[in-house]
Amino acid sequence: MMRYQPNMQGNVMPGAAAYPQFEQPQTAPNTQILGYLGRALSLEFSAGQHYLAQASLSKFRNEMQFAESFVTLANEEFQHANLITDRMVSQGALPAGSILSPATPANNVIEALRTCEARELALIQLYGEASNYTMNVGATEDHALFSRLLEEEQSQLVRVQGWLEEYYQNLANNPVPQRSFV
Repeated sequence: MMRYQPNMQGNVMPGAAAYPQFEQPQTAPNTQILGYLGRALSLEFSAGQHYLAQASLSKFRNEMQFAESFVTLANEEFQHANLITDRMVSQGALPAGSILSPATPANNVIEALRTCEARELALIQLYGEASNYTMNVGATEDHALFSRLLEEEQSQLVRVQGWLEEYYQNLANNPVPQRSFV
């Protein structure tokens, strides 16, 4: 746990004491956990970017309800990225940079939701592995974070699958008329 140490060195620069100083962690961070955090950060940013792209594509197809839902998902992923970054900093590390997966094009809502489903499954897999590892090594704070993120990603997957099911039901109840010249 980091403790705040006031800056008492008599700085003469205005505002220099306004920035909190933190003790450095006493133990070296677990590189495996930092690896999970770094990978998670890349996947979260990639998912957020992907969901914003799907929101824009939905707007152009005039599917405003889906566009708003994709923006909500993107915001949730960026909140996850914030939590991960906070955890990295608490361990004395900063993100080294993320390589983002490109957004996947989708020509319709079904394709868009399937691509979102794939992103959620990748995050769920990572968080499941990270949660198991941190539990096994007794890293309770990391385990709590990965377990929380696992639950939230599972909830997001259920929502995406629900939207897909709802879309299929609407198609079945309101079939597109077939045009014929006969």
